[in-house]
Amino acid sequence: MGDKREELLRQLWTAQDEAYDLMCEYDSLPHHYGENILYQAEGHIIDLIAAYPGITITDLGNILKKTPSACSQIVRKLKEKGWVEQTRNRDNNRQFNLKLTESGRKVYEDHLEFNRYCQAETFGLLAGFSNEELEHHVMVQRKINEAYQGDVRRSRERFLKAEASQNE
Repeated sequence: MGDKREELLRQLWTAQDEAYDLMCEYDSLPHHYGENILYQAEGHIIDLIAAYPGITITDLGNILKKTPSACSQIVRKLKEKGWVEQTRNRDNNRQFNLKLTESGRKVYEDHLEFNRYCQAETFGLLAGFSNEELEHHVMVQRKINEAYQGDVRRSRERFLKAEASQNE
């Protein structure tokens, strides 16, 4: 591998690490949506409940790749804030379906508006790049995502293997 290429790949790696750190920091901060304050995890759940009225906590966990317990804790907070209602499923007494309250719908709309604003800001920063440059970046990002998927798969396999060894 040439020195220039290796340096470019290292810069890409560093930029990905920086992006990850910034996303983690952003997700950990409370955000103002209209008159309300919520965290990204709460916003994601509100978005999903708005998109799929009647969704269950188990479904949320599957979509978000979180445990039902983690989703349940967030839903409990959203219920306490008066943004989400939970009703027993008529067909399956053990399940509860979720929907937004009127105030929850307002939070969702404010969250959606803020996301549109952030997207417009980002798109503005990228305005100087050609379509071809953006297409190349998308292709590179997809390859990086493949690498991440492989890392996740290998980590899960190692974890399950280690767990199985401990149980023997």
